[in-house]
Amino acid sequence: MCGICGLFGPAKYIDVPRLKQMTRIMKHRGPDEEAFYVSPTLAFGFRRLAIVDIKGGHQPLTNEDKRIRVIFNGEIYNYKELRDDLVSRGHFLQQAGDGEVLAHLYEEYGLDFPAKLRGTFAIALWDERLRRLLLVRDRLGVKPLYVRYNSESLAFASELGALLIGTEKPVINVQAVDQYLSYRYVPAPNTIFKGIYKVPPGTALLVTYKKGELQVRTKTFWLLPNVKKEISLKEASELVHTTLKEALQIRWPDEVQAAFYFSGGLDSSGLIAMHQLLCNEQARTYAIGFERPHHTRDFRYYSELDQARNAAKALQTQHYERVVPFAEVQQRLGQILTAMDEPIADPTAIPLYFLSEYASSRGEKVVFSGEGADELFGGYSTYLEPSNFRRYHQLPNWTRNVLKHVFPQKTERFSLSLSERYFGVGGLLRFSQKQSLYTTKMLSALAEEKSYFLNQHLLDDDLLPEEERMLQFDMCSWLPENTLMKSDKMTMQHGLEIRLPYLDHELVELGMSFPLPYKVTPKESKVVLRRALAGSLPKEMVTLPKNGFPVPLTAWLMDELKPEVKNVLLDPGARLREFFLPQKIEKMLQADSSHSSRLIWALYVLEVYLTFWQQTQNNICLKPSAEKNRIPKIGGGAI
Repeated sequence: MCGICGLFGPAKYIDVPRLKQMTRIMKHRGPDEEAFYVSPTLAFGFRRLAIVDIKGGHQPLTNEDKRIRVIFNGEIYNYKELRDDLVSRGHFLQQAGDGEVLAHLYEEYGLDFPAKLRGTFAIALWDERLRRLLLVRDRLGVKPLYVRYNSESLAFASELGALLIGTEKPVINVQAVDQYLSYRYVPAPNTIFKGIYKVPPGTALLVTYKKGELQVRTKTFWLLPNVKKEISLKEASELVHTTLKEALQIRWPDEVQAAFYFSGGLDSSGLIAMHQLLCNEQARTYAIGFERPHHTRDFRYYSELDQARNAAKALQTQHYERVVPFAEVQQRLGQILTAMDEPIADPTAIPLYFLSEYASSRGEKVVFSGEGADELFGGYSTYLEPSNFRRYHQLPNWTRNVLKHVFPQKTERFSLSLSERYFGVGGLLRFSQKQSLYTTKMLSALAEEKSYFLNQHLLDDDLLPEEERMLQFDMCSWLPENTLMKSDKMTMQHGLEIRLPYLDHELVELGMSFPLPYKVTPKESKVVLRRALAGSLPKEMVTLPKNGFPVPLTAWLMDELKPEVKNVLLDPGARLREFFLPQKIEKMLQADSSHSSRLIWALYVLEVYLTFWQQTQNNICLKPSAEKNRIPKIGGGAI
């Protein structure tokens, strides 16, 4: 894993001091090496975390005649197979690592080369002959890639913050603020700032500069498949077991050790059991928990340590755990939220940050996680809602009328279509629920610039069961823009590479081809996965219900964190006052109700993020530099 960035356009935009700042702000992503390439129209910056071909593997990478140059973040897991094929076709490769195949694959297959890759990647490729820049994000969106461009120039980076360096201050995107309040994250291609975008998963940007104008085109090289197989549950579970085992094997590093993030649940336990059987070695596992908050008595709501400890004992792993005191959470909270690089109101970022810090402090460089299994195989309890919806509508009219009178808010959802009521696993507010919170200025701005919800159309396909539509939506939106964004930023903050076998694209394509009852039924989740892992795990682990990543957020907001959150949100200078009515926020805080805790947290995260970048931009935007802007007059080279 690494950090990449670059500049493209006329020579006057190739600002070397700016490129160096962009690269060095991402030092945490690649503590092992720094490199640059600069030409009259293109500049690359690169930070490396050395995992594959540690002594070699230097970037940028080239083809034989050096007319193609590549930098990339991620791992190509089938590179040995690709390398052998390229050599047999007459290509000469000099390095032993995975990245060099990219330049040669492009030579051989042109714009279709990403389809050959099995891995996670964000790629920048420069074709000197065609004067064309390619920016590619992997199929599932495991690796982030941001761009900022106008009619003349383009900048790209692995982190949004790098694109704020050396340019004018960006304007907050009110459309993105509106989306954030529905999803708890900003869905691609938007970001919280106007003019800065995320490359969507499975997409390549083709960037050229012709006739004095920058041209950006998109090419989609992968879409989530929706063709179903006719297959028995037994055959399906055997295929899942075989494909998952292969996905784990090809991801296991040769040159460094690796460990596992461990909750004691089905997904991580299955990976560990497979690994120990394949490699005949004791796995190292890491878990995190919090001290008990004042308002919580049930251990399950603030710590998964008991479950992880018991599972580690059963699987005989080398287990490490840590309890984080609240004082440390409070002290580091601002650092955690701004390390996210985007406003994402998922509180599980907090334990993931501390878990990554803990694993890194013990010398780990690669960690495996079970993320993606819930979205692929239907592990979230929210996927049970459609069956409750159908049962409600089968009730007699008089019964429904009574329920509407007794539970008006809960039954209101049953009158809405799926696209009106579902905004993903972490969905927050529906369209109608947001209007009363907005200022007049915000409402006017939204009226002029209507919010566009890119993946919401996936919920409108009436030919598919509602559960199937929800799974597709979460794979395309919630997974890449919340879960994977959070995983990338929290692990890379500590120089850790995270590997996710459940998101191998061949396993994803297989899982998406199964009929719905193999994933979710009214009585069981992850049906096929439980059967696939049944032979590797004790029965109690196979049948264990999902607990999630427990964070005592509601308890904190009602007690320990309450003064801090109140001070931030009710500050007369709060940035949120531009968008939200302060009296509405004050009313929520005074209510002291657990029902509004998710919304209060989302507002707090947004305020902390915007305040941080407002202060930071005063130092990094359009900052003059005395360093010489060394750009070659012809050709290009390292600096």
